[in-house]
Amino acid sequence: MSTPPPTTIPDELLEEIFLRLPTPDAVARASAACTSFRRVIKARAFRRRFRALHRPPLLGFMDAVGFHPAQAPHPSAPLAGALAPRAADFSFVPAVVSSASYFVPRGVQEDDGEGPRWRPCDVRDGRVLLDWRSLRPGLEVSGVSTLMGSRELVRRKLCVRPKWCNAADFHLAVCDPLSSRYVLLPTIPQDLAAQPQDLLWEFLPVLAPCTGDDSDEEPFKVICIARYRTKLVLFVFPSTTRQWSMVESPISPSLYDMSCFDYVRGSFYWTEPYDLSDHLMVLDTRTLKFSTVGLLTGYHMEIRGLPGQSFDDLRPNAVVMGREGTLEMFSLVCQQGAFALYHTSLQNNSQEWKLEKIIQLPGQYHDYSISTVGAAEGFLFFRGAPDGIPIENVDCYSLEVKAYEITKVCTKRENTYNPRRALPYFSFPPLLSEPTI
Repeated sequence: MSTPPPTTIPDELLEEIFLRLPTPDAVARASAACTSFRRVIKARAFRRRFRALHRPPLLGFMDAVGFHPAQAPHPSAPLAGALAPRAADFSFVPAVVSSASYFVPRGVQEDDGEGPRWRPCDVRDGRVLLDWRSLRPGLEVSGVSTLMGSRELVRRKLCVRPKWCNAADFHLAVCDPLSSRYVLLPTIPQDLAAQPQDLLWEFLPVLAPCTGDDSDEEPFKVICIARYRTKLVLFVFPSTTRQWSMVESPISPSLYDMSCFDYVRGSFYWTEPYDLSDHLMVLDTRTLKFSTVGLLTGYHMEIRGLPGQSFDDLRPNAVVMGREGTLEMFSLVCQQGAFALYHTSLQNNSQEWKLEKIIQLPGQYHDYSISTVGAAEGFLFFRGAPDGIPIENVDCYSLEVKAYEITKVCTKRENTYNPRRALPYFSFPPLLSEPTI
C-alpha cells in the first residue's frame, strides 16, 4: 500500500490556532517551526487580529538614563532581553545641538556624564516621545543660554539670561525604537510661544493615544501642557497637519506638580497625594477641554483620616481603566511604616468614592521606601527600596488591576531621594507589529 500524502492544514485553521497562543513568545516559536507557519503569522491580517485580542507585553521601563528591561522570572524577560539593545538606543534620531556647543556653568554637574542627548519623556502605543536635555534638572543657572527640554528645568529658581525660556526653546521628537523610525517635530513658532505673555512655570510634553486605523503610518498627536504663572496653555501638534496650534484653558493652574498623570478612555488624569489637592484635573485629548473631578468624597475622606499615616509627594494616586462608566483609583497609603493600596471607584452617576479592596504590599519595604509610578494597559506600577539594600537598588513592580496580582518587573539603580520618572514600555515584537512611525 502506498503511504498517504501528509495532511495540509488550511491557512485559515492555522490562523485560528495561532490566535489562541497565549504569548508573543509562543507565536515567535511557532513562526520559526516552518515556512508555512511563518507565512501565516507574518500576514498583516493575522497580526492585526492578534494585536486586537492580546495586550502588548510589558518589556520594562524607560527613564532619563535609558531602558530597563524586565528581568527573570518575569514572563516578558526573554523578549525584553532580546529587544533591549534596540529599545534603549535613540542614536538614530539626529542631534539638535552639537556637543561642541554644550556649556556647563561652574558648579553645575552634567546629568550622567554623557552631555546633551535625546531622552524619553513619554511612551504610548509603541512610540517614544523624546526631548532634548542639556543640563541637570532642578539646578539654578544664570548667565548661560541653553536649550532646555524638561519640565523640571522650568522653575522659578531657574533663570536663563538674558531672557526666560519659553515654549519655543524646547526640541521634541517622536520615534519607534524597534523600527528605528522617527519624526523631528518643528519647534513651536516664536510668535505662537509669545502669545501667553506670562512667565512659563512648567512645560510637560505628552503623547496622546493613537486614533488611527492601523495603517502603515498611524497618526499621532503631541500635546504640550504649558503652565504659566496665571494661566494654563496647550500647544498641540497633530502628525496629520504638522502644524502647532495653541489652546488656552479656562482653568487656572492650580496643581502643585503636573508630572504624574494616567490615561483612561481618551483623557489624561493628573493626580496628587491627598494632602496637596482636593480634585483631579482631567484633559480630554479629543476635545482638548479641561475639567475636574472631586477627590475628597465618600471613602476617600476615611482614607485621609486613617491614623498613623505619613504623607509624601512621591505617593500620588493612580487612575486606572475601570469598568464601563466607572473611574477607578489606587491610593498608596503608609501607616506605621507599612504600605497598602486602597482601590476605590466612582460611578458615573455618583459623587461618592466607594472602597473596592485593600491590597497589602510586600512587607520588606519600610517608611518612605515605596512610591507610585503610574498606570497603563490595565496595570498599576510602583517601586520600592528593600530594607538593608543600598538606596540605588530599586525594585519595580506591576499590579495587574483585575486580578490584583503583584509581579516584580526588574531592579534598577536609582537614587530614591531624587527618583526619575519611570515610563512603562509596552510593545509587540517586530514579528507581530507594524512600524508606528
